[in-house]
Amino acid sequence: MATKKKTFDAVASSRRWRQATSKLLNKMTPEEQMAFLNRRLAHWPAATKPRRARRLVAAH
Repeated sequence: MATKKKTFDAVASSRRWRQATSKLLNKMTPEEQMAFLNRRLAHWPAATKPRRARRLVAAH
């Protein structure tokens, strides 16, 4: 059986995403970073926990 040619490199894609996110976060203040990451986490497709439990920082 012949193997299929690889058309998607998950490792390279992950590295590109991490580098782009890192550049974006480096331009933000710590408060902006947490807000950004909380928004991303709230809309993460695999998130199965209740929204409150998915927050990175508890609201005070």
